[in-house]
Amino acid sequence: MYDRTAIMNEAHRYARAYAGREWSYAKLLSWGLKAAWKEAKEGKTPAQRKAEAIRAEIDALQYKTLRYDAVTMRRRLENELAASAA
Repeated sequence: MYDRTAIMNEAHRYARAYAGREWSYAKLLSWGLKAAWKEAKEGKTPAQRKAEAIRAEIDALQYKTLRYDAVTMRRRLENELAASAA
């Protein structure tokens, strides 16, 4: 089963983060619920989602211009990935 309390908390956190803009709180809560349910149905833990995001960031480094020190960034991200896996 899904943790509905955690899903609602995540939806409210989303709505509060974007409150005060042009959208109503109800619309923001609706979008937050959609995002929270999508994450819950994927069945991934927060650690798995973080590792996936780090891997995507490492893959995106190849498209950075030479202005950025990609080697240092890659090393930092790989260390962060290894630390989260341990």
